[in-house]
Amino acid sequence: MNMSKFSRREALAVIGVATLLRPDMAFAQAAAEPIDLIKAFYATLLDCMQHGAELGFDGRYQKIEPVLNNTFDVATMCKISVGPEWTKMTGDKKGAVLVTFNKYMVTTYAARFKSFKNQKFEVGEAKPAGDGRTLVESKLFRSNGEAVELNYLFRYNKDVWRVIDIYLSGSISQMAQMRSDFAKTVVDGGPDALIKSLEQKIEDLKKEA
Repeated sequence: MNMSKFSRREALAVIGVATLLRPDMAFAQAAAEPIDLIKAFYATLLDCMQHGAELGFDGRYQKIEPVLNNTFDVATMCKISVGPEWTKMTGDKKGAVLVTFNKYMVTTYAARFKSFKNQKFEVGEAKPAGDGRTLVESKLFRSNGEAVELNYLFRYNKDVWRVIDIYLSGSISQMAQMRSDFAKTVVDGGPDALIKSLEQKIEDLKKEA
């Protein structure tokens, strides 16, 4: 099953929610290439780190949210992360899960990219990844000089490039990790349990921030 493709019914179920995930439509640049999108995303993260204390968590969240939703296909990433249980959810529950998942994604970046200690980002090449997709290679250099590989898998859909997966250390799928993390919760408790779990993760990240 190709988890990256929505059925028409599923697309209609989340179309109203999608507008919530793109509050600043003027920000979108349909012609932006994958490398440019990652550079813009990293520029925002760097700005949040350099002005972390001044912005506070809420300020960082507000800066990151529109850029993240202009770079990531959050709806597809949510569907992949939930896995097969997604098809069993009603349209309303899919929408509720998607909104909470988006908050979790943005909160993760706003909480973790909060201070600057000479970290830097390096964007490498964009390489074909099969099936019309592109992989953008990049590195995050920590304050001690250690390099962490972060590769972004892009899909071209509806005239825009968007990230559908992130590979940590170059090869570990973040979506696969999330699906493993969410599996028991969503199977045992359904969408409501997943939403509750994500909300708790959000609160924990805010405390960390």
